[in-house]
Amino acid sequence: MAFLTKPKQRGKKKLWFAEIREGNHTVKSFSGFQSKRQLELSAWELLKDLKRGSKLNPKMTLPQLYRRWYEVKIKNSGRKKGTLSKYLQYEQKIIKYLDLPLIKITHLLYQEKLNEIGKEVNKEFLALMTNAIRKVLILARHEKLMIDDFTQGVEYFSDRTNKSEEMKYIHSMGDYFKVIKSLKKSFDYKKSVVPFYLYVAFLTGMRPGELLAITWNDINFDKQTIYSYRRMNSATLEFTAPKTENSIRYIPINRDCIEVLRFLKSEQEATNRELHIVNKKKLIFQHYGLKKAVPNSATSNKSLKKILTELNIEPNNMTVYGARHTRATYLISQGIPLDVIAKVLGHSVRELLETYRHLFREIENKGFDKISSL
Repeated sequence: MAFLTKPKQRGKKKLWFAEIREGNHTVKSFSGFQSKRQLELSAWELLKDLKRGSKLNPKMTLPQLYRRWYEVKIKNSGRKKGTLSKYLQYEQKIIKYLDLPLIKITHLLYQEKLNEIGKEVNKEFLALMTNAIRKVLILARHEKLMIDDFTQGVEYFSDRTNKSEEMKYIHSMGDYFKVIKSLKKSFDYKKSVVPFYLYVAFLTGMRPGELLAITWNDINFDKQTIYSYRRMNSATLEFTAPKTENSIRYIPINRDCIEVLRFLKSEQEATNRELHIVNKKKLIFQHYGLKKAVPNSATSNKSLKKILTELNIEPNNMTVYGARHTRATYLISQGIPLDVIAKVLGHSVRELLETYRHLFREIENKGFDKISSL
């Protein structure tokens, strides 16, 4: 939102000076006024127009126009906080690399800046940011600004390449059980809840957001099931809708997992009583030592990498989501019917075949080899 900085006197003549600013950007400077009142009257009309959303001009910088677009079209649109956060991340890159007047940004210049940004982010980020900028330019044209769409036809290049399928999960089932065993040995709730979180991830194949959303009310200790029907945004601690209708499901767990959850519940309740902490949402993976009460992806991924490195297991840089892929690999290798695996993982059979097609290719190749040897 545009605002007038506090008028100040400067120079030998003590003339008044101020600026109209939007965020960190100066829209217009006012100087040389004999009185503070004269300055304010002079700035008032422009300030009023800016606040009303008019008076866009091609000399504005891209960050200024982006901020106006965000305030008018996005901020109060009802989008989720996570989505709004993404738009603000795009804004930070625009401020860092494209803090230039609109009339000076050409297609070639934009491509060059996009290539620079690509050294820090992946192709998907570049595409989504460019799509947002394209909408900003549409707003400008609606306001009768003659600005070319310098985003048309750009290419997306990134040093952050997507991991290959082979880097997303543990291939050896022997290694899979080594990880589970190592996690059990590291259980110490007073130090961290992350090993418990990773353990349940490997034993259920649940998505990270689904895991964080589980409460103690969702565990049926007698029937050995976890009921999953929503997700949690770890940044805002808000519950969100499940990814798909198939994501609403009961997930069977073995006796070992049930005993681990009983132990975790006991440790958590005792610690919270000792520290006078109330786990209001009854979250399973709540912990007093975490900044936002539940594990975030960075902390969890770092812990997982440490375990994999200590066990000399490759790939050692997979994320927590790799626990889901690993669990899927294990269930497929055990010959569990595909419709059952799909239901447990929260997929349709078609989604299962598409998402884990690389695993089915491996099984198919082994089957071909077996048939050839008959």
